[in-house]
Amino acid sequence: MPVSNATPLIYLARLGKLHLLRDIFTQVQIPPEVKIETVDRGKTKRYSDAYVIEQALNDGWLISNPLTTENTKKSEALAQMTGIDIGEAQAIILTKQKNEKVVLIDQSNAREVARHLGLTPRGTIYIILTSIKRKLITKEDAKQMLATLIEVNFYISAKIYRDTLKTIEKV
Repeated sequence: MPVSNATPLIYLARLGKLHLLRDIFTQVQIPPEVKIETVDRGKTKRYSDAYVIEQALNDGWLISNPLTTENTKKSEALAQMTGIDIGEAQAIILTKQKNEKVVLIDQSNAREVARHLGLTPRGTIYIILTSIKRKLITKEDAKQMLATLIEVNFYISAKIYRDTLKTIEKV
């Protein structure tokens, strides 16, 4: 069961496609800081994605899991040493704590930290491509999702955007 950082949850919720995580993985875990970032702070700002993510928690397929006290300290140290944010650090450390391999994370520096620690980082683009392969969405759906991600300020380099469009066509 993978652990997710905030970004894949937020952007998939904004696309109306958060359910793809459930369809691909059945269950997904999040650390405490990710719940705070996505639901608690999101609701105070009245972000619609916060309510979608909260519903996934209420439905039981998105699970908020605590870190041990020791791992909370490790995540704080990891964030400080590497410059990644605390939600990313907690997601990485929770993945290790649960003896999992896959961490859902989009930011390139956090992905590099995860790789360095022996984890397999996957992101929003991976979810879209996997959804095509599993016939959960069409190629046209995927192209529209990619375009919408750009519209809602998802950062993706021009090269990755072009490569993703090519991959969509090949799937």
